[in-house]
Amino acid sequence: MQASGFINLNKPRGLTSHDCVGRLRRILKTKKVGHAGTLDPMATGVLPIAINRATKFIQVHCTRAMFLDKAKAYEGTIRFGITTDTDDITGNVLHEDPVPWLTRAQVEIQLQTFVGHITQRPPLISAFRKDGERMYKLARAGAVCRTERCADPQRRDPVALGARICPKRLSRGTRHRPLASRLMCMQQVSIHVACSEGTYIRSIARECGERLASSSSSCVGGTLSTLHRVQSSGFTSATSLTLEDIAAHVESGTFAPSPIASGLPHLPTWVVDPAMEFRWRNGMAVWWDARHRGTDWPAATGEADTLSAHRVVVAVYNPSHEFLGVTTLERMTDEARSPSSTLMYAVTGPRLFAN
Repeated sequence: MQASGFINLNKPRGLTSHDCVGRLRRILKTKKVGHAGTLDPMATGVLPIAINRATKFIQVHCTRAMFLDKAKAYEGTIRFGITTDTDDITGNVLHEDPVPWLTRAQVEIQLQTFVGHITQRPPLISAFRKDGERMYKLARAGAVCRTERCADPQRRDPVALGARICPKRLSRGTRHRPLASRLMCMQQVSIHVACSEGTYIRSIARECGERLASSSSSCVGGTLSTLHRVQSSGFTSATSLTLEDIAAHVESGTFAPSPIASGLPHLPTWVVDPAMEFRWRNGMAVWWDARHRGTDWPAATGEADTLSAHRVVVAVYNPSHEFLGVTTLERMTDEARSPSSTLMYAVTGPRLFAN
């Protein structure tokens, strides 16, 4: 049986995420390979790869849930005084003007406006969907146009996207640090961004440049010149492997993906006895009374208030600590179905089995 699990790939510059999947299919000699979290071709860094049975854990299901951790972190460089049609350095230059007057204080003031919950305008050349179509396809067909460069993002652009920029690093086991910026030269600044899924770092570069103004221009302009993802879905760049590393391990017979459970450490754990496991595996109704949870509901990583939630996605284990899969527990409030209990849960939604 072919191995299943996750690969922490260090994506090289110049390849699309789909290109990486294609190469790994050839290296691993398996068709069941997928990636979690697209990286632009110019970007490098952590690209979680699922192989074989692990691929079902990165799909978006009917509950709109993708089970991997959605926290991401990036390091990049913004170049000011230049705008491009892709919002990164690989695009066609639309405007370029030196900004020797730009100061560190001016840049840092604007960068701090992106901390917290924000609304972004996605780049025109992006995989973001508008009316069911990818933005890059609409842009090439002329179905969406580039609005005024310094327009209000709420009123003037065709699409708005919600995102959350966190002022702290999200890596587990490390000390939380504020979002950092370091001035590299008069026209460039390096940034560290910890954020949720769906955040476009290219949009941050463009919008930061739009908000910086001089006496001679309405906006300075900014574009992303480098981008490296240092964390995604619980994987970090410190343990990532290149395509060459993976090929060498396969050739030497030492290749072993990370277990499926390694990509789900953020999920609360639910330990089931053999009878409940049988019912769960066979699609039967499963009820669980949290009042009698005992040791079968360990403290969940990052989920101190798990039992107060109406619905919670959990990683399922047996008493021997063997990972069985992922399921959804929903708190029942119908007295006819769960009489005299406000802590009765039922299994709802998809049941994903590890084996």
